[in-house]
Amino acid sequence: MRPFFIVLAASPARSLIAFFVRLGVFGPFLLEALDTSFFYVPLANEFLLVALISRDDGGALWIAYALAAAAGSVAGAFLLDLVMRRAGEKGIERLVRPRRFKQLKSKLEEHAGRVVFVAAALPPPFPFRVTLMAASALQSPRGRLLAAVFFGRALRFTAEALLILYLGRRFLKFLNSEAVEYLVYAFTVAAVAGSAFMIYRLFGRR
Repeated sequence: MRPFFIVLAASPARSLIAFFVRLGVFGPFLLEALDTSFFYVPLANEFLLVALISRDDGGALWIAYALAAAAGSVAGAFLLDLVMRRAGEKGIERLVRPRRFKQLKSKLEEHAGRVVFVAAALPPPFPFRVTLMAASALQSPRGRLLAAVFFGRALRFTAEALLILYLGRRFLKFLNSEAVEYLVYAFTVAAVAGSAFMIYRLFGRR
């Protein structure tokens, strides 16, 4: 069986992940920075971690990959925070339904760091980005938010990396299947549509 990072290059949709694989440790950093800021890249870092860890063949670099992804999420969160902190509550209303924002507001006003940490640690479909944007719009302390993002993401990606190491070749067998081929295409479409929608809602109208 060919290594997963080679199989990725076999289709146009997967070639993007192959590009990030070639970046090494910087790949998870850059991809997660994009995914946390203004671009939707659903589950792309999970695919990337599988590719990188399989290429490393059980070495200790998985720790660096997990921490690099967490650091990238902090970089993306910082960019998102700059915009949402300035936009304030009126800005968040463009992206979040009033009822949903009201629920988040009641939780974030007292426990912003804790709520963002939990949101960062949980995988999709938990609304991490919406929670982070709401916390920034409510002017929660930036340092506390970024620290919560780092530790939450570090916990998530470390757990995922250990799971990949444990499952090993069973993961590769599944990810080399035809079903994943279509799944990657679906994620690509979702990433383009979601990114365009978010950028339009934030910057496309006053």
